[in-house]
Amino acid sequence: MIQKKSITKKTIIGHVLKSTVAISFCLSNNVIADADKPQSYAKAPMNAYNSQMDDALLGNKYEKPVWNLHDTLNLPEWLSAGVEQRTRYESIDDVFRSSSAGVSQQVALQTSLWLQAKLGNFRVATEVMDSRALDNVGTHVNGVVNGVNNNMVDTADFVQTYVSWADKDVFASNIGVEAKVGRQTMDLGSRRLVARPIYRNTVNSFTGLRLRVLEQDKWTFNGFVTMPVVHFPSTAVAISNDTTRFDQEATSTVFSGGILEGYNLFMGVNSELYLYNLNEADSYNNPTRKRRYFTPGARFYIKPSKGHFDFQAEGMGQFGTVKYNTTSTQDQQHEAWSEHAEIGYSFDIPWSPRFMLEYDYASGSKNPSKTSTQDSRFDPLYPASDVDFGPTGIYSGFQRSNINSPGYKFNFAPRTDLSVTVQQRLIWLASASDCWGGSACSSAGTLILNPTKSSGSFVGNQLGLTSRYNFNSSLNFEAGWYRLFKGQFAKQGVTSSGTTVPGTDSDYFFVQSQLRF
Repeated sequence: MIQKKSITKKTIIGHVLKSTVAISFCLSNNVIADADKPQSYAKAPMNAYNSQMDDALLGNKYEKPVWNLHDTLNLPEWLSAGVEQRTRYESIDDVFRSSSAGVSQQVALQTSLWLQAKLGNFRVATEVMDSRALDNVGTHVNGVVNGVNNNMVDTADFVQTYVSWADKDVFASNIGVEAKVGRQTMDLGSRRLVARPIYRNTVNSFTGLRLRVLEQDKWTFNGFVTMPVVHFPSTAVAISNDTTRFDQEATSTVFSGGILEGYNLFMGVNSELYLYNLNEADSYNNPTRKRRYFTPGARFYIKPSKGHFDFQAEGMGQFGTVKYNTTSTQDQQHEAWSEHAEIGYSFDIPWSPRFMLEYDYASGSKNPSKTSTQDSRFDPLYPASDVDFGPTGIYSGFQRSNINSPGYKFNFAPRTDLSVTVQQRLIWLASASDCWGGSACSSAGTLILNPTKSSGSFVGNQLGLTSRYNFNSSLNFEAGWYRLFKGQFAKQGVTSSGTTVPGTDSDYFFVQSQLRF
């Protein structure tokens, strides 16, 4: 009889260190550090990001919109104001998992108003965002469109309201410090675990204290103690009835941690070390899975540069307890891990092509039964899934949970205002005995597919093509097409009611515009 090897904290930490340190040392011998370049602006993402356009310690990251309220209204320098509006049409023409039976097409609207006042070293800021989903077409139950949720809809609410204090050179030490108190969004590290999602129609917010300390171009430390903000209303019935209710903090949940980033440590290699802690409990009208996780991780990377190789290697461990069955008094011991690895090359030729190979793994449970005392399904916390796995919206194919996926991306820019990306991923489940659908899939009803004796582990082959056109710094357009060639699991897995989903391949299409002023 062969005894199965269990996952322990020691093996988790071992996977993290081996997968990151080994890859980084191997690749660092074949890369050249980036040459010094003049300062240039990054392309603003295709979502509301006015709040990120004036960093208190680093200055402007994105180019100022050519059409803007500040200049039009002749506002004083101490006052900032901006409005951003994104409109996206998206459709999916064949059944994709069981959740997509409810929504086959959608118009997603995201509008954000940003106001900020600078008073010496102090800043007072607020961001009001209105996220709506219109013209849903699909299966209706009791007049409610299935599949609509508060990842798509959160009408007219405060996603940020905070006071901050910042000094770029504290005591003439060349050290910058920023303290921020209130409701805020966060992008940390690679954004795989803590992020303000770009593609999703609603964003993650947290209320609490965040402290940032940095030495320019050398290192940055971010520490935070927060309560996650829960979007309301939270039911499809209330959302479809246009019920209005302000978001609330999960007052019985604490999300805290710290991340230390070091830049150009050797041969252009940058690094991150982090530890996050989630201590979750039920609060008013917000039942939880009582996740109590510690998530340590490390990342090593070199930024892309023309004519050079770049790479990225990140390992994430996770241990603690979780309770998938909310009626049970039994906690499951949670021990899981995940990793991401990529290597790319940027060609120094016209059209600036870059080719990248990538690989992602996130553990799944070998025995996902609610009566089990062990759980090893990786939980991505508060991520931006589109970083690695393609668009969310009504597609939302994959998350960093129970996944084993190699792939590639090829980017090129025929013009300075036009960029194109081709990508492909092969997707297996890390555990064929676990579900497909995300870290909470054992309690997500019809939003998942469960394994059968013949379903195997191959989910499918995802092929994607996207293109972005920047008319100017105020108006951008993007379109994309993704096709999922369904594998054995996608065809033979079953819903919570025991029914299979038709085996036809799925096509997802979107087109969107972003207006900033």
